[in-house]
Amino acid sequence: MNPFDEIIHQMQVETSLYARLNLTAPWGVRFHTGEHARLVVISGSDCWLRWDGIADSVRLESGTCMIVQPHVTFDLLDLPNQNVIACETLVTPETVGAVAYGGRGAQTEIASARFSFDAVAAEPLFRSIPALVHFPLNETHAALITATLDLIGMETNAGEHGSGFVVDRLVNTLFVQALRALCSNDTGKTSCWLAGLGDRRLARTIHAVHSDLARRWTVEDMAQEAGLSRSSFAALFKSVVGEAPLDYLTGWRVYRVKMLLTATDESLLRIANMVGYDNDLSLSRVFKRRTGIAPGKWRQMMKQKGSVQRESAPVGSELDVA
Repeated sequence: MNPFDEIIHQMQVETSLYARLNLTAPWGVRFHTGEHARLVVISGSDCWLRWDGIADSVRLESGTCMIVQPHVTFDLLDLPNQNVIACETLVTPETVGAVAYGGRGAQTEIASARFSFDAVAAEPLFRSIPALVHFPLNETHAALITATLDLIGMETNAGEHGSGFVVDRLVNTLFVQALRALCSNDTGKTSCWLAGLGDRRLARTIHAVHSDLARRWTVEDMAQEAGLSRSSFAALFKSVVGEAPLDYLTGWRVYRVKMLLTATDESLLRIANMVGYDNDLSLSRVFKRRTGIAPGKWRQMMKQKGSVQRESAPVGSELDVA
């Protein structure tokens, strides 16, 4: 399993919240991501993006896709200095179909979806991209995403039995399609392993490493997978991925350990052997150096956190669909 597939599988996206806005100038909408990640696709007339992460507003053309991490607030507007209304004001849990808002000017369509997920599992993904990233969709990815959006619209408008279930799955698909488009987008906005997957030679090594993390990998072994000399490979890997090959290997071993500690009751010794360490002491040393906490303590913290979340979750509560 390559790192992209591994993260998507481990993230366990469970709740997909979707809205479609037909906005006619003048208009301005403020979006709060809260605990969720958000995906936005813009079509029709261009619009402007305003948020704290940039000094000046940025113009977004039709066909732009945005991926936004949790706890980010941003505005989309027809003009940079337009007043805004909260998205939650436009879209409520009772909203069905597209929402129209604005004046009588040019129309912009915004499809927006929010995702809840396992934050620990998503760490390698969201650590590798900015808090808010926007990028143009190429023809292939635009066609795939547009087709998925059309299916979501058809299901939403039809209101047939099980349409909510189908829409949830389609929005999850939309999220994967957007991430895939970002990985293949040559804008320099991605780093780490995402950028490595975009290099044919490094991708071969990355896939091989992730298929067998327990192997006693050396830089020479990795270079051989890439078809490069040791020195050429090490230099290329560091420049593209942003860290040395063995540091990369250690990081992903620690990530795999976190997932195993959370999802299984395997002993620390067994987990150590599964990811390439001879004993639990060696693993504990590396894990604590990387995370600042011993693996046993980390497992205990995650279990306590899960218990608190389950106890505090409201039963049968309404979900905001904005």
